[in-house]
Amino acid sequence: MGHPTAVKILLSWGAEIFAEGRRVRSQELKQLVDKNIIQGNATVANLISSELGGRRCKIVSAPNTRNDLLGKTCVVGQQIKKSGQYEVTVEFTNESLLLGADNLVRCDRTPEDPGYFVECKNNRLIRRDFESNEECRAFIASLSAHEGVDEVDPDAEAKAEQAAADLLAELGLDDLEDANSNTPKKGARSAPPAGKKKKRGGKKKGRK
Repeated sequence: MGHPTAVKILLSWGAEIFAEGRRVRSQELKQLVDKNIIQGNATVANLISSELGGRRCKIVSAPNTRNDLLGKTCVVGQQIKKSGQYEVTVEFTNESLLLGADNLVRCDRTPEDPGYFVECKNNRLIRRDFESNEECRAFIASLSAHEGVDEVDPDAEAKAEQAAADLLAELGLDDLEDANSNTPKKGARSAPPAGKKKKRGGKKKGRK
């Protein structure tokens, strides 16, 4: 299905698992989880089998002695099966702790609130980290003010569909497609309607 780090990045940005244009059903998700376990991807299996695994969340309640955590964002890791709690890493401080689902609410990354910034300089990707979400959002806002509105890419939709197809293939969801589907494959030609014959080329002979 892919490297656990890559899967966590996708999930933190709000990625959902789709097949055939819809979110996978519980049985399909179970098949995907089992497939990853068989392939030795237990970490990925744990992430996608839980509600908040891999997600970026906001801490809405915390232990009595940790009011300083309220409102902080964190990245959720694996779920502890026995207790039901999640391993979470608080953003900007990298503090690790255990919290329950009732302590968290999803707060997916967005272009306006990413939590970090990646740029390309001299053909190298450079990640810029910040001290807080407020500092990050202010930096993004300053970039938007200087760049203005980007031009619309006419091929954006096709590129997005191809990227989604590539992602589904990497996640192994292409195996969930109905093998008996009647949808023609790309590039396949349909047979001509019955009863119609192709016209022969060449000039017609004149009457004598």
